[in-house]
Amino acid sequence: MKCKKLQFGKLFYNDKFVLIFSIFASLVLWFVLASTNTEEHPRVISNVPITITLSDSAQQDGLKVFSPVNSVAKVSIKGNSMIVNQIQASDLELTALASTITAPGDYSVPLQVNKTGTLKDFDVDSITPSQIVVSVDRYKEKTFQIDANIEYKEGYTSDTAYFVGLPTLSSDTVTISGPEKEVSQINKAAIEYQVNDTLRESKSFTSDVILYDANGNKLNIGKMKLSVSKVDVTIPVLPRKVLPLSIDFTNKPSGLNLTSSQITIDPVNIEVAGPKESIESLKEISLTSIDFSDVSPTKNTFKINITLPNGCKNLSSIPTAQVTLNLDGMSTRSMVVKNFSVKNLASDKTAKVNTKSLTVTVVGPESEISKLTEGSLSAQIDMTGKENFTGNMEMPATIGISGTSSSWVYGSYMTNISVSSK
Repeated sequence: MKCKKLQFGKLFYNDKFVLIFSIFASLVLWFVLASTNTEEHPRVISNVPITITLSDSAQQDGLKVFSPVNSVAKVSIKGNSMIVNQIQASDLELTALASTITAPGDYSVPLQVNKTGTLKDFDVDSITPSQIVVSVDRYKEKTFQIDANIEYKEGYTSDTAYFVGLPTLSSDTVTISGPEKEVSQINKAAIEYQVNDTLRESKSFTSDVILYDANGNKLNIGKMKLSVSKVDVTIPVLPRKVLPLSIDFTNKPSGLNLTSSQITIDPVNIEVAGPKESIESLKEISLTSIDFSDVSPTKNTFKINITLPNGCKNLSSIPTAQVTLNLDGMSTRSMVVKNFSVKNLASDKTAKVNTKSLTVTVVGPESEISKLTEGSLSAQIDMTGKENFTGNMEMPATIGISGTSSSWVYGSYMTNISVSSK
């Protein structure tokens, strides 16, 4: 059985089809004409920028618009379709009529359309919204220290083997700017955090900067701007340890043995906290060495700063230690040095020591220093670092002693020398 092929052209010989087709075509044509008829049906232009300008006197008075910012509105226009259909948002500008504003506050102001493009032969039908609320105030800026409000949950138990230090913040201060009315309410800036678990290692997190008024109430950011809105926070947690203090000496006579009973250090030890890798290797805290040229029976007590390795903290909060040497049995003797020598002089230089003698103080056991003679002492001048010098200058002298192993020279001594080219 063969299917009959439908011939579209023959349908127009059917009166009913022609009637239905005519009605449908009329409706389509009406819709097209109606939608493009910008004389009767306005065209809506979206995202037209709004410009808000205060009067010169208001600006000179310090007033500034804080909102709205980068605001837009819709403008309906009508007229000749050939023109209206070419208009873009960039051909229009909305101006908020704010020239009458003279004091801080919130004002409802109407909008006015300005035709900024080359095509101007069209009418403005409406603006949506027709008016906006403008917030005006004077500009104010303040800087606050950011407090770290760290709380510990109820029943929190600390581990006494660890020291929990003060939090460190990636930014210690925040600068807040904006409307004077809002900025003036701020009394404090802080971050908030609650510790729930026992801390045994450093804790790091990021927290929002929160603003408070004078009554401790939290404030909304509103129209204000913060130089930093978030900060990175670290709560340092360090192992703690009690360590003894020790002292060493320079220029101590090789034969002089000081027993622990002859050296008193106060305090004996301090409590220290530091990074695990540092604290585990520390067995004692070494104080800065005492030079024996500064030691005598009448000067045997020294205040020495306590210095810790990098990253360690002195939990005892004792900045200095007192070291006392028991020099019972030591005597002093005044002697004259006449034997001078110069070392490390440049090969093309010659030196003359103008100082003929020095009176020095020798300290040691009476049995040793009583046997010393003038020949037992010598003064040496070291020219290291002064190899290129020519002329007269004052130089320190190191006093040496021979014939004794437990005695030393107390004090510092200067000599005058002349250096010339060969």
